[in-house]
Amino acid sequence: MKWTEQYLPKTQRQYTKLYEFERHYRKYSRKKTILDTGREWVRRNCSKQCLKKSVLNNFPFIKIMRDYAPLRDLPSDIIAGFTVGIMQIPQGMAYATLATLPPICGLYTSLFAPLIYFFLGSSKHASMGTIAVVSLMFASVLDSTLDETLLTETHKNSTQTGFSELDLKKIELVTALTLVSGLIMMVLGKLGMGIVTTYMSEYLISGFTSGVAIHVLTSQAKILLGLHIDRFNGIFKVAKTWIAIFKHITSVNWAPVVVSLISMVVIYIVKVCVNIRFQARLRIPIPIELIVVILGTVASYYGHFHDNYNMLIVGEIPAGIPNPKIPDVGLVTSSLMINAFIIGVLAFAQSVSMAKTLALKNDYSVNANQEMFAYGAGSVLSSIFSGYITAASVARSAIQDGAGGKTQVAALSSCCIVLVVVLAVGPLFYALPQCVLASVIIVNLRGMFRQFLQLKPLWQNAKYDFSIWVVTFLCTVVLDADIGLLIGIVYSVFSVVIRTQRSSFVKVGSVSNSCQYRSVKLYDNVQTQAGTVMLTFNSPIYFANAEMFKDRCYKVSGINPRKLKRNKKKMELVVTSGSAADGSKDQDANCNGSIVITNDSDTNHVIIIMDNMPFVDTMGIKVIKQVVADLNSVGIRVSLVGFSESVLDILKSYGLLESMQDIIFLSVSGALYTSHDTEV
Repeated sequence: MKWTEQYLPKTQRQYTKLYEFERHYRKYSRKKTILDTGREWVRRNCSKQCLKKSVLNNFPFIKIMRDYAPLRDLPSDIIAGFTVGIMQIPQGMAYATLATLPPICGLYTSLFAPLIYFFLGSSKHASMGTIAVVSLMFASVLDSTLDETLLTETHKNSTQTGFSELDLKKIELVTALTLVSGLIMMVLGKLGMGIVTTYMSEYLISGFTSGVAIHVLTSQAKILLGLHIDRFNGIFKVAKTWIAIFKHITSVNWAPVVVSLISMVVIYIVKVCVNIRFQARLRIPIPIELIVVILGTVASYYGHFHDNYNMLIVGEIPAGIPNPKIPDVGLVTSSLMINAFIIGVLAFAQSVSMAKTLALKNDYSVNANQEMFAYGAGSVLSSIFSGYITAASVARSAIQDGAGGKTQVAALSSCCIVLVVVLAVGPLFYALPQCVLASVIIVNLRGMFRQFLQLKPLWQNAKYDFSIWVVTFLCTVVLDADIGLLIGIVYSVFSVVIRTQRSSFVKVGSVSNSCQYRSVKLYDNVQTQAGTVMLTFNSPIYFANAEMFKDRCYKVSGINPRKLKRNKKKMELVVTSGSAADGSKDQDANCNGSIVITNDSDTNHVIIIMDNMPFVDTMGIKVIKQVVADLNSVGIRVSLVGFSESVLDILKSYGLLESMQDIIFLSVSGALYTSHDTEV
């Protein structure tokens, strides 16, 4: 079929080549001077409207409270806040013990973190406080940092604070780390680095938290069994701990085992079989964790569990709010600063993903950068009052949403509940068995362990994501939490590189003579043009896959310039030897004695469609030039089609668009028309 201009739209009749189109239509603005940039910044940031927008962005509660209807929303917020506050008490104490800190530190965090988040947070349903992952990572840092000789000290400090010397050292170090982490998060938030979570995929976080669940279970196992064994640090600590447990298995104290089993069974039955099953009917879920903690305390007090059964108890809990104190950041070494950054980013990543999920459910949006700033500010305030890094709990946030919470006014209500405990009720938990708090922690790991159920569909549908999950999980369990997270991030980025390298050319054609070009192998009624091969490449071209781009292009098109050139040399040798023998020329030589290169597929035109190529680097530019030169050298015409605007700017900066203007086209039809129109 002879291609004529009548098959092309009007614009393409005027401009089939991309260079001409760009020169005619592209807007080019002059380069801005420093003075122009300064004037634009002042105009953009110093207006009254900009000031108003800045205040609303930095204090989201103003906008939220504008639409607040007290008669409609306040009762729901109070109920939801009281429900979450009741959950904060046992969980705050339990997660503080998981971090090897005094239980009251968890309550301090649960008090001050929601308070600051009310003013700075953009999520209406995030429940700030303590979470298992952060607590476990703090425990690892404390165990590996503090002097081992200090671990044996149990005498009370002479200041009568109610804390041992070891507890005071831990609090000093944890608050210093928390302050540094909070300041880093605040600065990163203002620098717009909330995007850092894009490097931590959902499956990376899922695999990591599942691995952390194994660590948490391991750390609580000796408490559940009533065993007194050393804590292990560093790599293989999970394996080392279980080996030590089995070595001392004959020394199990059955009293905490029985109490733990009863506590876990009761909590599980009520949470899963009642609260979750009937959550549509229950406006307020049964606070079974707090009930079990209270009953365990009462039973331990009157049954003298500590004296009669040698059970570990919480011990003295000081009443009242601690005096504010700026932590000594001089305690934070360079290695500890890395830990502070990792814990802060991890807490933010897990929290903001949950906040976005609840925001989507309730039809509003959250600002990731503002969330990072709010989490950092919460950590800073907590550090001043003997707390540690704050994060949003998935379980408590879901409860706050399910209980009817409308805004962060619910967080203020929960603070009131925690405040009462901190001021007056805390000392009453003196006799609380630690195995009861361990039971609370273990049952709350249910959500993390349920993540194993996603492995089968993940393997069936997304093997790369499956590998990220498994690698992160195994490295976290076998090595350590921070090492596992780092390896998971590196492997996740590496898998992206592998995917771009495995991305290949696809031979395409027009489906039923339309302008839709699809794979010849995957679609029916795909028409191709005689002598023309059309290929698509849907990945970036950069240093990691540049060589693969060239090799796959030759393989899929069926044209290998190297092979054709080798054949030419062989034919020249045959012609030369034949001429010497009988003075005649080989039939493949032309009248001048040169060899004509032919290919088996009779292809004379290769069109490469690059609509979905997001970027190209210097190596990519070089390999594109090489592919064009190689194919031209064996008599194959090459057309490049469909570069995006961002890629076009790169091509222009390298002069490629101008030097190759005759082979870069706006559309496939333009490339085909030019090819047929120039046929002899």
